[in-house]
Amino acid sequence: MRTLVGFFVLSILTLGSVVVAQDSGAPPAIYKPGADIVSELDSAAASSASAGGWAVSVSPGVSVRRRSSSVTQFAVVHPFSVEVYRILEGSGTLVTGGLLELPLAESNNPNIMRSENGIRGGLAREVTAGDVLVLQPGTPHWFRSIDGESVTYMETRIRITTHPVQFQ
Repeated sequence: MRTLVGFFVLSILTLGSVVVAQDSGAPPAIYKPGADIVSELDSAAASSASAGGWAVSVSPGVSVRRRSSSVTQFAVVHPFSVEVYRILEGSGTLVTGGLLELPLAESNNPNIMRSENGIRGGLAREVTAGDVLVLQPGTPHWFRSIDGESVTYMETRIRITTHPVQFQ
């Protein structure tokens, strides 16, 4: 009998916590207005020239990045992360695959291997607004050229492995 009463009390407490959890609902979406993103990118571009471009963080692992045609573009590999690009504005030639041309440039981030000398081999594609690319860990990628002043894209980088993927 005691077991049955204990089970009944536990069931009511569990059901009560589920009802409370349902009342609170899920958290709202993370939101950043487009005008704020453009303003932050413009401010960053006005204050520095960067081979990596300028990024505005939307949430952990998700940013909007603008790269300028006026600076040297590094070819890059992220050995621990998958990246997804969604081209928002502008166009250019993006090379993926192949091998980074040696020598490698210095990097203090273990998730970034880079070269100022581009990629040997790989596949060159013209990318433009609306295109989506998925870069697996260890995949070299490089904007060989950017049409006009810049290309802007949403970048999602998610670390998915603790063991680096390297083809280099």
